[in-house]
This record gives sequence, C-alpha cells and structure tokens, in this order.
Amino acid sequence: MNFLHKITHALRLDLLSTYWKGILLAFASSAAVSATFIASKVAMQELTPLAFTPLWFGAASIWGMIFYLFKYGLTIFPISKSCIRPILLLGTFNGIGTILVFMAINWGDPALAAFFSRSDTVYTVLLGAWVLREKLHPYQWLGVAVSIVGTGVMTYKGGTIVWLVLGLSLVSSFLISLSTLIAKKNILAIPPLTMSIARSTVITLITSAVALLAGQVAWPSLVTWGWIIGGSFLGPFLSYFMLYQSMLYLDLSRASTIRATYPLFVAIYSLVLFGTTLNFQQLMGGLIMLGGVILMLWDNELTPAAP
Repeated sequence: MNFLHKITHALRLDLLSTYWKGILLAFASSAAVSATFIASKVAMQELTPLAFTPLWFGAASIWGMIFYLFKYGLTIFPISKSCIRPILLLGTFNGIGTILVFMAINWGDPALAAFFSRSDTVYTVLLGAWVLREKLHPYQWLGVAVSIVGTGVMTYKGGTIVWLVLGLSLVSSFLISLSTLIAKKNILAIPPLTMSIARSTVITLITSAVALLAGQVAWPSLVTWGWIIGGSFLGPFLSYFMLYQSMLYLDLSRASTIRATYPLFVAIYSLVLFGTTLNFQQLMGGLIMLGGVILMLWDNELTPAAP
C-alpha cells in the first residue's frame, strides 16, 4: 500500500462524509468540464468542429492512459465480456451526442444551442427515477426544476428559435443522458478511471471516422495544440473521471444536477482570463441555479444511493 493509499485508508470516511465527498467530486467535475468551453472556443477559431473533436478526445485518451500507468503501472484491469457492450454503448452515445452538439453550434447560435442542451439534466433525472428507481422528495424535484430554470436564465440570449438547432440539441442531450445512465449502472463493474479512458477512446474512433469521411482532418498550430492538450486534461478526461467517481457515492439525479452548474464556473474563468463580468441576468440566473441545487441536495437522511 503506497503513501497515498495509506492516507486514504487513515481518513476512511463514514456515511455522512462519504455523501459529501460525492458532492465535492461532482462540483469538481463541473469546475473541470467548464474548461472545455474556454479551450474549445479558442481552438475552434482555427479548426472546424469535426476536425477539433477527434483531437480533443484523442488527447483526453492519452491523458487517461498516462494517469493509469502512473497509478497501476503496466497492470491491465480485467474487463469481463459483459462490460464490453456497455463501454461501446457509452462511448457511441456520447460520441454521436458530441457531434450533434458541435453541429448545432456550427449551424446556429451557440448560446441558443447551449440553452437547449440544458435538457440533458431533465433527461438524466427522469431516467434515474424511471430506470434506477431513484426516489426524490417533492422539494428535491422542485430543486431540479429551479436549477434548470436558473441555468436557462444564465445562459439564454434572445434570438430567433431555429428548429434545427432545437432538434439537434434535444437529441444530443438525450444520447448523452443515456451514456450517463449506462455509466451509473456499470460503475461497480468498471472502475471510474477505466470507464473514463474507454469513453474517450471510443469517442475518438467514432469522431475520427466521421471527420475522415467529411474530409475535415487537420493538424493545428502549436498554440492550438497547447489549448487542446491542456483543455482535454480538465474537460473530457478529469471531469468525467471525477463524475464517475461521484457516482459511487451519489445517485444519478444529484450528480447530474450538480454538474449542470458549470455555467457558473465558465463565468468565473471568463472573468479571470478575459475580464468578462457577469451581467444582471447572469447573476440572477446563477443565484437561482444555486438555490435549486441546495434544494436538490437537502436530505435529512443524508443517505447516498447505491449504484
């Protein structure tokens, strides 16, 4: 047992602290995935969405493999045949959903696409209640609704509704929600790190094939590579690794609702990096969102749901 494992063992958490550990991991995942919007915005000034996506997830796969080698060495975690199908489905749904998101952003207003994509939280909570039989108190359902409204207020910008963007965003959100459900159902059989690496690898293969068929394969400049390499560590690798870790302690509904707070972190990064300040609408939306998350997380029993 190495030094890190000794510390982890010495700080063994009880039921209450385990619940809050899941909450902190979910918030950390939200903070990490927010880097995606900053790094991808810069990178796609040079690359098309289809050229960018396989490089983004390919870099994330490499980050995951480096982290795996550092943690486990050359030991290969045995994955049973029954786990192969969930991994392929998880990566496929997430890959197609990602392509649709970039298509919606490319063909329409990015702010409108971002607003419509908030439906993934609705899908995920409903799937958790229906498929996993997760039980929420009425005030927690209210918290989910308030959080979604707050996110919408924070991210929405007026404009003409483009039905194509709406359709692509709704389908994309549903596919990504399905992939999250698959992850939750298999989180005990497939370790979070292995699942994160498998997800990004499958997405890389799918998006590479689409980019190749579309003739949009490109090699970026060194500066763009820097944004891709740095952003892919935080976004598609670390954020999903921590999300899957949080699912060991939280039910699907709580984890997905917390992760939907990423616009707050995007606003903070924009302020630090670009000096962009929140307007009144964004500030009110952020406060509403946080209020909804607090309602969602409030549980007198503080009992984490088993995966």
